[in-house]
Amino acid sequence: MKWSRYSHLFESKRNGWLLYNSAGGSFLQIPLETLEIIRQVMQDPDGFDFGSSPHLYLSLRAGGHLVEDTQDDDFYQILKMRRLTANYATKLLLLTVAITQSCNFNCSYCYEQNRTGAVMSPEVAKKLLAFIDMHKGLNRLFITWYGGEPLLGMERIRELTRELDTRDKTWSAMMVTNGYLLTQEIAEELNDLHIKKLQITLDGSKETHDSRRVLVNGKGTFDRILQNLKGLMASSYQGTVDIRVNVDLRNKDEYAGVFRMIRDLFPELYGKRIKVYPGFVKGEGHPDAGCFLDSNLMGQFVADLYREEGIPAKSLFPQISPAGCTLTKRNAYVVGPSGELYKCWDDIGLPEMVVGQIDDMTNWNMPLIARGMVGCSYLDAPECKGCFFFPVCDGGCHKVRLRNLQDGGKRDCCSY
Repeated sequence: MKWSRYSHLFESKRNGWLLYNSAGGSFLQIPLETLEIIRQVMQDPDGFDFGSSPHLYLSLRAGGHLVEDTQDDDFYQILKMRRLTANYATKLLLLTVAITQSCNFNCSYCYEQNRTGAVMSPEVAKKLLAFIDMHKGLNRLFITWYGGEPLLGMERIRELTRELDTRDKTWSAMMVTNGYLLTQEIAEELNDLHIKKLQITLDGSKETHDSRRVLVNGKGTFDRILQNLKGLMASSYQGTVDIRVNVDLRNKDEYAGVFRMIRDLFPELYGKRIKVYPGFVKGEGHPDAGCFLDSNLMGQFVADLYREEGIPAKSLFPQISPAGCTLTKRNAYVVGPSGELYKCWDDIGLPEMVVGQIDDMTNWNMPLIARGMVGCSYLDAPECKGCFFFPVCDGGCHKVRLRNLQDGGKRDCCSY
């Protein structure tokens, strides 16, 4: 018998001493008079005599704090198996479709440097439909309309939707948009386009947002986006809206203001159909890279928001979540406007990161795909296998992990 590597003893200001187990998500409150006994058990589980405290033994066993000698390693293998199974699932096809690389914005932190003005042509759209049809045995298709700015390619989205509706497939979509072109007329179309969720970005107060997210002519966008958002929530649209705040050290103190503004504008809908969440800005080689938050600062930001403002910006209670990402999933691709395929959203427009074409299933860059799917897996990293946070971490950013392996870098890729 041994003390689980997934157990952690700490003192909470509100609840006193607690034992937390990341493998089972359990908390055990420790009375002060029992604290020293717990520390003795942690030092020598086999040598401790539980004869006078059988209830403590049962509690520690039930909470996953006391385990058999191989139990932690067995749990690691089971979790690894479940996550690999999720990544290699064949019944779901996930497509992020960059309908265009063109954008009406010129955001200061944008990672898409290779912008082109082209919208996906009707010919490429037909090839995309054939690519979808090629995936037999699917029971679900999910599309994320992306860009550039996808609303610049609305006509193509409409055409693809009409064609997909003739297929015998269950499918739905979401859209990542800057919201500037989201008119009342478009809002009324969204239900018919199967768009269940929209992501729209506001980066703080009007002054801050308009200094970061500007039109290509340099003009601000805050007022127009907010006007469109009000129209959207008053429309017939039945889906949900995520308001993303791209957070870095320059604007982190304005997150609470955006949260309160949206909550107060839509008091009956907040938490049901609309919410605000932080998206942490990252970008290697960016001139403002010193303003980006590492995983420790991200965690501190989330914790401070809750402690000081009462705002749950992200999940505060760690949970096992085998989410994975496009890079690690078998049936997940990013489709460029010319029909080129990538395995990461960050790669759009980079010729050297193209893994294949939607109309050519024979000439794919399999080494590039393999490096993302298995070559950089945290499931095989020694530092991750022994990490207390492993059960509640999905490996952080796999793209950053891949870059570290390629050049020996020490970039932060851990979860907040």
